[in-house]
Amino acid sequence: MSEFQPVATTFLLRNMARFWMNLVRYHKQDITNQNFFNLVHYQFDRDLAIELIEVAFSEQELDEMKNERYRFTQLRMDDPINCIYQAIWNHERYRERARVMLETVGKCILANLGTSSHEEQMEKRFEELKRSMKLNDHEYAAMILAYMLEHTYFDWPCGLDITDKPMFYAMALNISLSEMSNNVMVADGRLRKFNLLDKGWDWNHNVYDSYINGTGNDAVDRRFYRVADLSQTLPWEYFGSLAELDGELLRRVITPGIGKKHILLYGVPGTGKTSFARALAKQLGFTAYEIKLGDRQNMSNEFRLTGIRVCNECENDTKALMIIDEADELLRSGVGMASGRFDIRNTTEKGLTNNILDESRIPTIWICNSSPDEIDESVRRRFDYSIHFDKLSSEQREFIWRNTVTSLGMRDIVNDSKIKLYADKYPTSPGGISMVLTNVKQIGATAEDIDELIDRFMKPHCLLMGLPENNSKTAPAKEYSLEGLNIKGKVPLANLVRAVRNYLDEDFNRDSDDRPRMNILLWGPPGTGKTEFVKFLGEQLDRNVLVKFGSDLFCKWVGGTEENIAGAFRQAEIEHSILFFDEIDGIVQDRTHAHQNWEISQVNELLQQMENFNGVMVAATNFSNNLDSAIIRRFTFKLEFDYLDETGKRIFFERMFKTQLSDDEAKALNAVKNLTPGDFRTVRQSLFYLANQLTNYDRIAALREETLAKKDIPSARTMTIGFAGNPSAA
Repeated sequence: MSEFQPVATTFLLRNMARFWMNLVRYHKQDITNQNFFNLVHYQFDRDLAIELIEVAFSEQELDEMKNERYRFTQLRMDDPINCIYQAIWNHERYRERARVMLETVGKCILANLGTSSHEEQMEKRFEELKRSMKLNDHEYAAMILAYMLEHTYFDWPCGLDITDKPMFYAMALNISLSEMSNNVMVADGRLRKFNLLDKGWDWNHNVYDSYINGTGNDAVDRRFYRVADLSQTLPWEYFGSLAELDGELLRRVITPGIGKKHILLYGVPGTGKTSFARALAKQLGFTAYEIKLGDRQNMSNEFRLTGIRVCNECENDTKALMIIDEADELLRSGVGMASGRFDIRNTTEKGLTNNILDESRIPTIWICNSSPDEIDESVRRRFDYSIHFDKLSSEQREFIWRNTVTSLGMRDIVNDSKIKLYADKYPTSPGGISMVLTNVKQIGATAEDIDELIDRFMKPHCLLMGLPENNSKTAPAKEYSLEGLNIKGKVPLANLVRAVRNYLDEDFNRDSDDRPRMNILLWGPPGTGKTEFVKFLGEQLDRNVLVKFGSDLFCKWVGGTEENIAGAFRQAEIEHSILFFDEIDGIVQDRTHAHQNWEISQVNELLQQMENFNGVMVAATNFSNNLDSAIIRRFTFKLEFDYLDETGKRIFFERMFKTQLSDDEAKALNAVKNLTPGDFRTVRQSLFYLANQLTNYDRIAALREETLAKKDIPSARTMTIGFAGNPSAA
């Protein structure tokens, strides 16, 4: 016998007694589970129960049952009452009399329960489930029975498997098996649709227990979703071209009463996808319903999928818009390869997601950070429209900063030059910008301390969000000059800068069929000034330089590196930046030496992007012979950076050390081989704190030691490559 019986409410006891009496009325077989009689054991007086037995059966019949050999039919009057009633029931010849006796017991229990003096909290919650899910009486009763079975308030008369459940549920509810099988326990019925019962037709405690057993008074639908607060939503204008192009189209797609439309916002985290969704809802004049992630007890996909269905069922407003944030796991459900990872997921969940996409009647915005190849194709094709959110460009952030400053009335302390500085320095989201500026204003920032306060708020925010502060200096070093560099090429540098400027000119030869791309290769030994030249070029053209190394692009998952390469070109085009691949030979190698398919696909991806890029791309390499010949052909201009000649050595020495060389000192300097501008900078730093105590010969000696530290670095002259492109285009 069970030693534990949960404390049941009057509401549960009433239903328990009804279900129990129905099973007593219709069950024909032995009762092997003594817990079936726990209702009598805990809710009926034992003396009265014994008295009913003595009235129903003669002494001879009772003696006969007492003398049975088998325990489950042997009557022992000192046993617990549930064991006594089980033994009597299991004598088939006395079963009908036992049935009548037990029905009498059930009626007495019900009569003693009466009705509640007030509506119980649990009853309210079950009634709320019935109302929200639009359950009929039979579905409602089946739900309550499943709850009681799950929580051991009630038990079946015998063990049964899933195929037996429809019959036993039908008996307990006093309905036909046909009604139960065809209208209540059906896979697409409401009990399964809203996950009230699981696939085994048991109570879904994962989704609903915390609601039924909770203490709050909120409606069940508000447990799954909430009405979004659009009062603090960023203005529509904040989203610039995104609002003008994609937003304008969405305003035409999502119209009141049009029904199911699914929009996917995906891409880089922190780029304003959620803010855009809320701003769109406000711009449309719609009520936005945000599906909750769950609570501490339950944050499963099952919970969220249920929430989506509940929202679709409960909200009838023709101007409703559903927003599903952090939908990655919902959309990635399935079995397959996701960015090179063999990802085994529940195909049933994938089917549920597809069903919800198909049956939904409320326009829905799904938001995720996943890449498209992480989303099953069957899910992807169900979206009516999608927008990829890439990293916000400095230009986009500047627009957001300016609008936020204006809306908060802070233009008197934050001018345009400060706005540009903040936009370049802090790669945060629209929400982050708004939050920091609001806080800074609330504490009374002034023009004198605004920079300090912005920095003190922004640094921890960026650290918390995993956003690296942009401290890269894209301007060349102060002493940098083309003078003295040993740069060789068929196009003079002044003409090259002019050619790039003409390429960027909207009106220059825009319609030419033979308009080449602006891809530039810089090659030569380390330290010869390649990187500084790119910074110089950016300064001359008033363009930011977006620097990418192999570490920025490499991904351990198959296809990830190619995606990152494409993303770098996309980011540079959005930001109107010069895209600079430093040490490009470390990113893509010659395909003739490739051992893996992905090595070839990475080169192919770079080739395709170079061909289609509408911007300026510069690549630098110390070892051009490692590059694929097809990549080399894609460069319109190629510049060779060699070791400094005698003139260059003297220029850099006198500029870096701010001194003049005598003729003898110049001869000593010229004797030092393979010097680069980088060597002068390195030696100057190493001697910085001894500068006043050193002679030029000391400095020359330090330069000689620096060059001797280099190991087997070939000169640029040994790294021959062909020149492509049309120099006359400059």
